[in-house]
Amino acid sequence: MRIAVFSKERLFLDALSGLLDRKGSIQVVARETTAKELISSAKKNSAQLLIVDGEQLDVDEVQFLLGARAVGDFFLAMIGEKNNESSVDATISRSSSANDLYESVSALSSLVPASSVSREGKRSYGKGNALTHREYEVAEFVAKGMSNRTISEVSDLREQSVKNLVSVIMRKLKCENRTQVALKLINAEVEFPTD
Repeated sequence: MRIAVFSKERLFLDALSGLLDRKGSIQVVARETTAKELISSAKKNSAQLLIVDGEQLDVDEVQFLLGARAVGDFFLAMIGEKNNESSVDATISRSSSANDLYESVSALSSLVPASSVSREGKRSYGKGNALTHREYEVAEFVAKGMSNRTISEVSDLREQSVKNLVSVIMRKLKCENRTQVALKLINAEVEFPTD
């Protein structure tokens, strides 16, 4: 399993990464001290699980990470106290033993498909609405109810670029609002780009 690890405390980050890297089936592919760098590195290195030290996170960082989780590209495990956030796949106590940590990660690894399918091979539609790969990716974010700002942060696009793409998507799909875009995706009325 490919893991990206986040903590604002460099010592904790290094210790956690070193501990996880010792397990044969676990590969730490990214170690970051900011939420935005974590998402960027996780995407670049095809991480399947984000392990986040929730100790010093502020509300905006939590929302940003949950927004990335909502996209569905990662599983998210939070180290800290139990919370009521349903978007987190697992909560691991900061005082857990190494064995407890491995067990939590192993439980999540069973949810990851054996061969991670890239977004391009995910599904195919046949209604003739031609979106580019980037437009389709943004349309999926829109369908999940994400704002332009959140899409911008998760996708590493400028907010104005996201706004422009949303306008293009709405024009191509003949939609008047974001809800209609979501409905067209859900009802499989959008052709997934094959190039």
